[in-house]
Amino acid sequence: MVNKNSFSPSRVALAISASLLCLSSAAMASESDKITELEERLNALEIELIEAKDAANDIDRVKFSSGDPSPEFISKDGQSTMQFTGRIQLDYVNADPFYTGSKLEYEDGLNDVSFRRIRFGVEGYFSNTWKYSLEFDFDGISEVEVKDANVNYRGFDNSEIKIGFQKFGFGMEATGSSSQLAFLERASTDTFSAERAVGASWLYKGDGYNFTTGYGVTALINDDDLNEKQDVVNARFTMTPIKNSDHLLHIGASGLYTKNNSNMEETRYRARPNTKVTGRIIDTGKFNTASTQHYGIEAAYQHRNFLLQAEYMMAKTDDLFVKGDNMGSATFNAGYAQAIYTLTGESWRYGAKKGTFKTVKPENAVSAGGYGAWEIAARIDVADFNDTDAEIYGGKKTDYVIGLNWYIENNLKAQFNYVHTQADYEESYTDINGVEMYEQDGNIFQARLQYAF
Repeated sequence: MVNKNSFSPSRVALAISASLLCLSSAAMASESDKITELEERLNALEIELIEAKDAANDIDRVKFSSGDPSPEFISKDGQSTMQFTGRIQLDYVNADPFYTGSKLEYEDGLNDVSFRRIRFGVEGYFSNTWKYSLEFDFDGISEVEVKDANVNYRGFDNSEIKIGFQKFGFGMEATGSSSQLAFLERASTDTFSAERAVGASWLYKGDGYNFTTGYGVTALINDDDLNEKQDVVNARFTMTPIKNSDHLLHIGASGLYTKNNSNMEETRYRARPNTKVTGRIIDTGKFNTASTQHYGIEAAYQHRNFLLQAEYMMAKTDDLFVKGDNMGSATFNAGYAQAIYTLTGESWRYGAKKGTFKTVKPENAVSAGGYGAWEIAARIDVADFNDTDAEIYGGKKTDYVIGLNWYIENNLKAQFNYVHTQADYEESYTDINGVEMYEQDGNIFQARLQYAF
């Protein structure tokens, strides 16, 4: 007979196992809490390390440059950025009556206030080797145009490749930004600059020189004309043989080749009298040509706060047809010379990367209690769109421009221009009084307030 109260090894083993299991669970729970606590401490230390690294590198997530109202957003690792860009140009123009267009039709004088440009965009970097740009232009009426939509690869030493919708470099003034002009409008040489196109370009910056070349197609982006109407090939070389604190000498040359496709062979050269709101007072009218070649030379000399600048350009057409007859080729040309003197002593800034000049920044802005920067400027602008051998009589004009610029702040300026224009024609036109005329002249007063960032 077995005694129920007697010692049982199985019961003792069971009790020991249960005790060990409880202790093990408690130990595991304690270790899990410790691991969680360590992870939280590691995360906190990682955040402190990133913040310390940012502080050491002086990296701000949102940064404002001196005098720039547009914030620059910077990624956590400092590899990518985004910044808003824009320019608003409000113009006042008072112009005499002119005869404009290829038929020289009468156009009333005007007294006009309008927006010349309203542009907004974004630009920045990503992965520290790519730069991007997207910009739109609002004409103040209805249309919205794409001005830039491209990316730049900057992973090479001293060079970069740009891909997308872009402006191809040709000439000094046309390559620069419209917000950096000494006068309200570019000179007549801008007639020969390339339209924006979809393609690729390569820029190389050496020691005291730079070179750019590219290929593109004028595609259906900003107009409702035929798509892919032209192939565009450009090249531009500039150098600064003299560059020191007191003197700078810039010289350069450009070339541009455009090939029309079989569905779009129309070409036209025309120019306004250094203003935007009037019509073109010289105009070749449309003619058919297979391709065009444009050549340009440029030079600038700067001595402290005095800047001289000049350009000359020529256009040559191939397989020219006028009224169904093959006239072989035709040539047209334009050029300007201008001088700028900054009365308050500031100097125009030279951008060696693109071989262009940027306007001065006032040393004593109005917001700091000063009077800003003041400068005077003068320009002679000549364009000849006649080729009698090819039976094209577009006319010849000469514009005399005097300007006064007031740089109120780094990003705010006022400009005043007086333009006197003279035009001569190989063929006569009939004015509103029934008189046969071979020339015309007129005056234009215009002013601009520009805010750019």
